[in-house]
Amino acid sequence: MQSSDPTQPDMPESAPAGRPDEASCQTDCFQVSKVSLIYRHLLLLLLTAIGVLLLSLLVPMAVSGRDYLVGGLLAVWALALLWYWAFLLSMPHRICLEGEEFLVLHSLFRTRKVKCSEIVAMRVSPFYQSYLKIVTSRKKAFPMINHVDGLHDLIDRLRRINPGLETKGC
Repeated sequence: MQSSDPTQPDMPESAPAGRPDEASCQTDCFQVSKVSLIYRHLLLLLLTAIGVLLLSLLVPMAVSGRDYLVGGLLAVWALALLWYWAFLLSMPHRICLEGEEFLVLHSLFRTRKVKCSEIVAMRVSPFYQSYLKIVTSRKKAFPMINHVDGLHDLIDRLRRINPGLETKGC
């Protein structure tokens, strides 16, 4: 029934009585530290500059002297740099926890959404200690830089959501 008082706004009778569950709507984001990102990008730029210098100096020598070994080594160097650029730029720089359902990994190239219930492990990489791997029940691994502001809070919240979460080294 509509209110007859003109100072009161008209509210439909089917208006919800309470607020929606705030925990399911809440999104918290965690950022990779800027220093860590700058360090990795500067290192990669330095390696790229060295590669460009080597290419500019050694390619003319390899072509004129028909030294295919030098050309092959330069090609391997260039492919390794391209792979590392793609690896670094596809790594998440922001991690968002949407409610208690999804972990969203934002990178420069793409955004990945993983159900929190599917995450079975978070491990430090055995070969390089500053990378962390998120492993799902589908055997997918998502590498990320482990210098995340609030990483321990993120891990604690994931443990509350998924008590079977295995953590190793973090």
